[in-house]
Amino acid sequence: MKLFVIALVLVGVCAAKNFCKRNSVAKSDADALVSAVLLYIPQVFGHCRFGKNANSFFGKECKNTLQQGYCYGKSLYDGYEVADKVADCSFGEGDRDYSVSVTYTDMAAVLSSNGPVQQLGALSCESVLPCVEHLADKLAKCAARDDTFYAKALENARNLLEPFITSNMGAVEDSLVCHFGADSDALTLLDLIKQKITSFDDIVDLVNKYLDADTQESLASGARSGLYSFLEGSNEFCDAECISKTSEYFKDLFTATHDAETCPTIESYCGGCQNNADSFISANADSVPCCTQTAMDSIIGSLQSLIEEYGDLLSKIESAVKDTVTEADVSVAGYEALKAAAMEQAGCLGDTYDELADGDCA
Repeated sequence: MKLFVIALVLVGVCAAKNFCKRNSVAKSDADALVSAVLLYIPQVFGHCRFGKNANSFFGKECKNTLQQGYCYGKSLYDGYEVADKVADCSFGEGDRDYSVSVTYTDMAAVLSSNGPVQQLGALSCESVLPCVEHLADKLAKCAARDDTFYAKALENARNLLEPFITSNMGAVEDSLVCHFGADSDALTLLDLIKQKITSFDDIVDLVNKYLDADTQESLASGARSGLYSFLEGSNEFCDAECISKTSEYFKDLFTATHDAETCPTIESYCGGCQNNADSFISANADSVPCCTQTAMDSIIGSLQSLIEEYGDLLSKIESAVKDTVTEADVSVAGYEALKAAAMEQAGCLGDTYDELADGDCA
């Protein structure tokens, strides 16, 4: 699955389609969403002069990104009948099977020349990246003029969101009762969260408890640096027109990985799926596109740097959360089992990534 995620990131960064075309309802809803965002921008960022003009602050690329992203998400929402599943309180218990079995053949199909990944990639290159660059520039200019810019923006966002979250908490509880039961661990955890976090200030206190001022500044600085590094690499990927090469390579890799007996689904990579993928890579040595390999190295390198720098902090937070959950008489055995399984799969995927990264590129 990690290989698929990497492929989606690479291709999704750069393939154009109007996802709102022929869907007037979704287009109307998307336009309403854009209007709402433009309404709230001055309320959150209006203390900066750039934030007073919502249209200029958001920009045409961000409008297009939001519209197209909403329409595409709506198509998936309708296609997978999410509304029916949410509303059905017999979910997981009735005769209707909501499970989805995905194969590597399915993943290869979405990477085809007319598939959604390439279409999303085109949107990303044409609108998403320019949108992110535009917003980053506006925010940087605001912050340069006011040291308290982000703090004020966060406070403004808090004032807007708190009433919305409070008014919808009952619906969240009803949904958990509906799908998991009144005595479920899910409801216990929600009650625990409500006890621990009664206001936005409680969230701030939790952050300060685990992150001192220097660490918070380091995280913020690292996030800014990582963002600009990502934008630079993504633009190079787009400019190199690497999308079709990346799509074609991973489409062939996923096609070769699937086997009805040894790798019927993507549920488990270790074993048959890994053997099939590694065999393809070995038989097609030195065929991975150089631009793809460069981007993969950048993604994996960034992830490894984050783990090395903040691994101890994450472990500390994980331990504290587990202790709190255990005190609430909620078992963490299921979480530990999932974590162990994920670590095993990550190891196998890491071995395959090394095969891809170590060879010469085409």
